[in-house]
This record gives sequence, structure tokens and C-alpha cells, in this order.
Amino acid sequence: MQHKKNNHYLNELKKFVNDNYQNDKIRTGFINNFEAWPSGKVETWRLSRLGGLARKKLSPLAFSKNEKISCNKILTDCYTLAFNDGVYIETLSDKLPESIEINLLKTSELKTFFDSIENFDIFSHPTLNISGACAKELVKIKIKSNSKIEKPIQIVQSGGKQKDSIHPLIFFEIEEQASVSILEVFNSNSGLITPLELFRIKKNAKLDFVKIFEDKPETHNLSLSIKILEEDASCNCFSLIKGGNFTRHETHAFLRGQKCKFDFNGIYLTSKNNHHDFTSVIYHEVPNCESSQKVRGVLADRSTGVFQGKVVVEENAQKTSAQQMSKAVLLSDQANSNSKPELEIYADDVVCSHGATVGELDEDQIFYLVSRGISKDKARSILTEAFLSEIVEGSVDKLFFELVHSKTKLELKNMLNLNYD
Repeated sequence: MQHKKNNHYLNELKKFVNDNYQNDKIRTGFINNFEAWPSGKVETWRLSRLGGLARKKLSPLAFSKNEKISCNKILTDCYTLAFNDGVYIETLSDKLPESIEINLLKTSELKTFFDSIENFDIFSHPTLNISGACAKELVKIKIKSNSKIEKPIQIVQSGGKQKDSIHPLIFFEIEEQASVSILEVFNSNSGLITPLELFRIKKNAKLDFVKIFEDKPETHNLSLSIKILEEDASCNCFSLIKGGNFTRHETHAFLRGQKCKFDFNGIYLTSKNNHHDFTSVIYHEVPNCESSQKVRGVLADRSTGVFQGKVVVEENAQKTSAQQMSKAVLLSDQANSNSKPELEIYADDVVCSHGATVGELDEDQIFYLVSRGISKDKARSILTEAFLSEIVEGSVDKLFFELVHSKTKLELKNMLNLNYD
């Protein structure tokens, strides 16, 4: 079952493709797959309902040259790639070394990547179909083989207005023996942003990737990330969600080479009436691979948070090690956290575990700190920071640690309504 069709947006999608990409069968195919927003009766969307989005009147943003745009860089010593309104802006981006190659391709190039994936949840996903239909181009970022990129790559996503939907589409190819660290920051003002990001991480390649979601208060961000890992590949992903009215960061990772390792960790800091969602599915398809999912959330006011993580271990994937854990702290009795960890195991020689906890700050610990002369507000802050610090220290590359730590601390201070320095 699905929401009653949002005919306005569906009609705008069709008109957009007609006006800009007439007779493009690939894009028309994506639109045909998008009939309506998934409803709460669809199991994978049961905890994150799109009723508010379905009622919005949105139109895909027409491409135009805006001479007044700028790029707010977060880090200074890095290679910056600027995206505005979902489109790569070369004039605002840094010159790249020869070991990093960037190309603008037709979206038909998506077919090569998806030919190896048969997954209904992915092919029916609104982000895949909207961005596949509307993205101006496929931005391919290649890290050449045997390259160790010393400086991080910084991707800044901005632009849009409340009546717009924008559609970044990026393909990362990390070639054999290459290693790179990437930071991506979302600071969109659009009504809807649908980032579609594809990764192919080849033999013995290493990727550290940090995402920070701090979109404007009315923004819906439906992020979809699809990763394929080959033999001995390593991918460490960390995400901080602290902005946007509705943010869903969804990841599908296919472990297809022996001895590869995938970590997907994150924090959501949710307040007001916002809804933040970590969804992930990790497919162990071959033996001797490892994966880990760790998510921690802090919720205030009337906010809601979701973690739904799934591990699928195929029959052939013996010697699999997979763990997942979700923990959430409620700062308000009106906040709500939902956790749905799942294991689907067809092999018999595995080490897999999952768990979830939801609760309030420990009153005994608060009392202990107060009894030592610390104010109650400061005590709550200390305990909340300690709750999050472990996952930040264990997940975030040193290149990004101070940035993530400071943004987390500042957001907590705002959530706790603290005035101390």
C-alpha cells in the first residue's frame, strides 16, 4: 500500500523530464517506478512516515547559472568539491591532483552499476527513481589505484528553496590499493533533497567517510547510499544527523570480496518536532567478512528517532562477524525512539549479535555529580557528552574528529538549553 498519489509532484517530475530530457528512456523508466511515496504500511517505511512530504507542493529545480552562489568551506586544508542545487560547480571547487579524477557522465551510466544488484527495496526507493530521473548528470569521482590521498576531500551540498526538490548524484570509485578520507556536509534549504551516492571500493582499497546533516529546519533529506566492497576492502562510515525536519540516511552495503570490512556508525541529535532515521542493510555474500553498526541518539522535545539495521548472511558466507547496537537517551518524556535491529542468517558458522536500549539519563549519576558541587545542567551535559564520546572517538578519523566533536557539543548545548561556556 502507498500514500494517495501526490499528483502534483508526479506531474512535475514528468514535465521536468519532458522539458529537459525528451525521449530519454532511462529517465522515463525511473519515473515509471515512482508511482507514489511509500506509506507506513510498507515495512521499511513503517517507522518513518512520509505523510508530511506527500502533502508538500514541490517541483524539481530547473538548472540555471547563478552567479551569486558561494561555497561555505568547513575545512581549510582539503580538496573542496562544491555542489549547489544538486549540481557540481567546478568554478567553486578546488583543482584536484592527478590521482583524483572527476568526470560528468550521462545518467545512463547508472545501468552498469545496477546490473549487478537485484534488490526490490533499492529499485523501488524514491531517492533512486527521483534522482535517476532528474539529476543533471552523474558525477564520477575516481581515486586512482595505488594512490594515498593525504588531504581529505570535502563535499559541500547547499542551495535550493522550499518549493524545490534537488537531486545530487555521485559515483565514487576507489580503485585497488587506494585510500582516501571524505567529508560531506549537507546544508540545503530545499523542500526536498534526494542524494543518491554509489560506491565501488576495490581490492585492498580503504575509504573513511564522514557525513554531517545540518539542513535547514523545513528540509526533507532522503539520502540513499549503495556500496559494493571487493576483496580486502575497508570502509569506515560515520554520520552525524543534527538538522532538517525529516532526515533519513539509508545505506545498503554489499560485501562481495573475502576479508572486507564495513563499519557504519552514527549519532542523531533530534529536537523540536524533527524526525531523524538511520536505516541500513548489510549483505554478507562471501566468507570471512566483518561488519559493525553502532548508532547513538539523543532526543528532546517532541522529536522522534529511528534505527533500523539489518544484517543478511548468505549461506556461503561462513566465518562472518557482524554486530549491531543502538542506544538512545530521551531528554523529554514526549520524545520517542524506535529501534529495529534484525539478523537474517543462512550460514551456520558465524558470530553475529544485535541489541537496542532506550532510556533516560541516570538520576543516581546526576545526583552524584551534583553532590560534588556541579550544577544539575552541567551534570546532564557531562553525562550526555560521555554517552556520545565513545562512538565519536572510536569511529571518526583524526582528520575530522575536532569538527565532529565541536558540532556535537554545540548541538547538545542547544538541546539542553545551557548558557555556560
